[in-house]
Amino acid sequence: MEEETELKLSATPRTLARLAADPRLGRRRGAVQSLVAVYFDTPRRTLWRRGIVLRVRREQGRWVQTLKGRGTLEAGLHRRIESSQPVSSPVPRLGRIADAALRKRVARIARGKPLLPVFRVEVEREIRLVSPLPGASIEVSIDRGTIMAGAKRAPVSEIELELKRGPVWHLFELALALSQRYAARVAHRSKAERGFELAGAIRPAPVRARIDVVRRGMTANAAFKAVCVACLNHLQANHEGVVDGEDPEYLHQARVALRRLQSGLGAFKRLAAEEPFEQHARAVRRFTRALGPARDWDVFAEQTLSPVLEQFPGHAGLASIARACARLREDASSAPRRLFASRRYQRIALGMGEWLARPEALAGEAGEEDVRKHAALVLNRFHRRTLKRGKKIESSNARRLHKLRIATKKLRYAAGFFSPLFPGARAAPMLKALNDLQDLLGAMNDHATAPALIETATRTARGPLREQARKIIEHWNSAMLEERRRELSAAWKVFERAKRFWH
Repeated sequence: MEEETELKLSATPRTLARLAADPRLGRRRGAVQSLVAVYFDTPRRTLWRRGIVLRVRREQGRWVQTLKGRGTLEAGLHRRIESSQPVSSPVPRLGRIADAALRKRVARIARGKPLLPVFRVEVEREIRLVSPLPGASIEVSIDRGTIMAGAKRAPVSEIELELKRGPVWHLFELALALSQRYAARVAHRSKAERGFELAGAIRPAPVRARIDVVRRGMTANAAFKAVCVACLNHLQANHEGVVDGEDPEYLHQARVALRRLQSGLGAFKRLAAEEPFEQHARAVRRFTRALGPARDWDVFAEQTLSPVLEQFPGHAGLASIARACARLREDASSAPRRLFASRRYQRIALGMGEWLARPEALAGEAGEEDVRKHAALVLNRFHRRTLKRGKKIESSNARRLHKLRIATKKLRYAAGFFSPLFPGARAAPMLKALNDLQDLLGAMNDHATAPALIETATRTARGPLREQARKIIEHWNSAMLEERRRELSAAWKVFERAKRFWH
């Protein structure tokens, strides 16, 4: 049983050829290897569903059976336990698994069902070994080939950086340096995951993540890293879908991940070394802000314009504005696709991964205290700020409500991060009150920003009835804003009465 620690970058074949010539990757060790791997599972894909990958691969003239656990993923860094044994043919032999406990577990999961080939991977692999610093060693594998499942094909064009010796931040450092010079992306998914998707065992879909990753007994430092890693994993899991641009939910989930990451950084600000913290926090903040226009058009189309169209079916002016909105929305959505395909995104993803992997990322003795103490301090501070922003809420103008929305969001995310440290029944009323308040303030903010979008869509639309349509949308939007204002007072009172579960 060995632990494999690796980070992968994907690139086009042309970029991979340029990347392979980079002197930082050293020289090739030996001849290029032709690897043929067949992945097996039961007819119902039981092994995969239970986190186990079984393959038999032809390498250097012999067949090798390898069993891998799906392992952990930390901001693009894969850690897996694997066990390999030679076999006489391209057929798996569970009895050859050396570890007795693992052998029994796999047999129990398979339950005597036949192990069938699911997909095949053929690659030409070039291996190198680099030593970024004394005591550190990284094996570089440059893979070019194909994943095959029946008649379906998917290309393989990637570079694997496997840590052989030394601290893991060296992997991030090397990957970051390469991604800033070449158009290479962090490869979030393994060949196995891509193969099972190609074979139909996985249906690609936007990934929704939970934020309750903080556990009792953690230090504040450990909790900070757990929160940031969870947010980065959530972000990277939706990255490919954003770049493809077929389903807007991928972009929505990526924005959620970025907002949570911002809030997570804010909740642990006092623990971090000031200069690198501010650098990473600023990069995340600016990247998130750049996604704003696309988000605004998505919300306007779905939550403002769509209900009006339902109320006035067949109105030519509204139909013209809807067509204009669709064009503007499509134009706005191209910017996030470019951003997520850019080197700027790689700097955030890999740069934060490297920072979190370094022992000096967090400074001071406060980071070694129990996370419950840190949680109480943070939640008290955010709670006081929210109460301050909510004073005279009935007469608050748009600017004050915006500040209240930001304060509520920070408290809501912090409460979500830290709620697993406390009894669920105690936390539930405050979490629900914050959810309702945040949703309401968010809707009010959307209605407040809608007039500018209505004006832009009207100017872009055509036809004599577009001005009439504009007035219809504006009146509906104003009415909804007033309705939300009437609901706000009651939601605020519920929040004020909710007990602070961290006390």
